[in-house]
Amino acid sequence: MNNWTMAETTFRCNRLSVRMERLAQNFLRMGAITLDGVEPENILEIVRESKVFIELTAIDLDVDSAFELAQIQRQLSRWHVHWLETWTSDASRIEISTLSQAWANRIREMAGIFV
Repeated sequence: MNNWTMAETTFRCNRLSVRMERLAQNFLRMGAITLDGVEPENILEIVRESKVFIELTAIDLDVDSAFELAQIQRQLSRWHVHWLETWTSDASRIEISTLSQAWANRIREMAGIFV
């Protein structure tokens, strides 16, 4: 049994390629606005949502791709758990931006969407 919200259920019902693109867009948005001085709660909400999107996407991927997404999810969880320390560090915000951009590109490659 799952406890998905309506938004999560709707996301899960999308084709895999749509879910992958939505996840990539989340990372692109996170990477772009992390360095813009946006309220940290806005970025944290994208982190939370992306963790769920990964969970709802990895279900339908091959083992290697699902493992790769799980590694991304682990990093998101680290940031989430240590958010106050992460957000106050310039180096951490740069890391969030850089990794987010790389993840978006990698997810698009995995989905067969060439950027």
